[in-house]
Amino acid sequence: MKRIFLIAAIAIVGTAAFAQKKNVKIAEIATWDMETPNFTEARQCIQAAMLDPTTANQAKTYQVAGLVEINYFKCNSGTLNDDVYNALRTAYPYLMKAIELEKIPDEKGKVSTKLTKAIAKELESIQEYYYYGGGHFINNGDQKAAYEMFKIMGELCQQDFMANSKINCQDTMHMQARYFAAMTAVQLGNYEDALKSLDVAKEDNYNILDIYNAYAYVYEQTKDTTNLIATFKEGLKKFGSEVNSKEYAFLARLINIYINQDNVPEAIALIEEALVESPDDCEYMKLLGSLYYEQKNEEKAIEVLKKAIDTDPTYAAAYGELGRIFYNNAITISNEVSEIQDNNEYRKAREEKVKPAFLKAAPYFEKALELDPSETTYMYSLKNIYYNAEDGANLERIENMLGE
Repeated sequence: MKRIFLIAAIAIVGTAAFAQKKNVKIAEIATWDMETPNFTEARQCIQAAMLDPTTANQAKTYQVAGLVEINYFKCNSGTLNDDVYNALRTAYPYLMKAIELEKIPDEKGKVSTKLTKAIAKELESIQEYYYYGGGHFINNGDQKAAYEMFKIMGELCQQDFMANSKINCQDTMHMQARYFAAMTAVQLGNYEDALKSLDVAKEDNYNILDIYNAYAYVYEQTKDTTNLIATFKEGLKKFGSEVNSKEYAFLARLINIYINQDNVPEAIALIEEALVESPDDCEYMKLLGSLYYEQKNEEKAIEVLKKAIDTDPTYAAAYGELGRIFYNNAITISNEVSEIQDNNEYRKAREEKVKPAFLKAAPYFEKALELDPSETTYMYSLKNIYYNAEDGANLERIENMLGE
């Protein structure tokens, strides 16, 4: 009786396994007829096979699952909508799993590559549609789907199983796919994946300035100052002034980091180094003068700012910065004089020291205002200057400009 029971049990298991293998076959056959394919039945059958232990770990199951979706794409390629492109998106992980499962040796220790070769041939024939699908999803605002499609397209040609395929991994379409995968990952805020994708895209040297800028953005968002500084330095070394345009501004951003870290000497060293390459860059000169002044090196600050004016006599900011230095000196002198107790000495000091000190700053602010009439800070500085210099006519003029 025990023996009969065992045979019956084996028969039951065999029947279940046969049923699931049959499901795989039904799913496969249901999509062969390209005129009247039954994708609903195919998907139902293959899903059942993927859930059943007897077929869940068989390469054939996942190959068929992937082919069902690819055939769905092919049959509906006349209408390339979300649903059709999502079939391609769904197919890829199934096919990758089939390839991994086929690598497992059979009971005889042998490894087959039959399904893998068939999958490689299939993917080679449709691979550009992953690129088009990425563009489709970008245009429809689905960045997650776009990222996945571009990532598949970009990595497909690099897969070992595609080694014998006639795909140029360095053609523009593939490099663009890797580039777009990186950019969409950044936009999604998936910074771990973004960095991985950027590492891949960086190797192509395609739109490389944008790649470096994307690295910088990710490090800024994740507050990884160490890697952010390293990225800026690497970019400056590799591209020079090209990354100092308004679009990228690597040097300015790096300088700001050092300034925010109260590392003014490092910021000064960077600007001086940049001025060797771009000796006529007045913005650098103005910033350098400001930093020298912050370091209480007034003489050097004035020297650099006057050089900026000599280089570009229309650069308002340099005049304004010089005016600020002389204005602050006047404030210091005025505060010192205010400590004088003797009225006669006080009045004399105001006349001989304070007024001339304020008036020394006036021409620089006047010139700055002439060059940049919309900058009200110049007006307010001049108002205070003429008030302290007791210059009523000019004070009234500035107040009228301010609408007071």
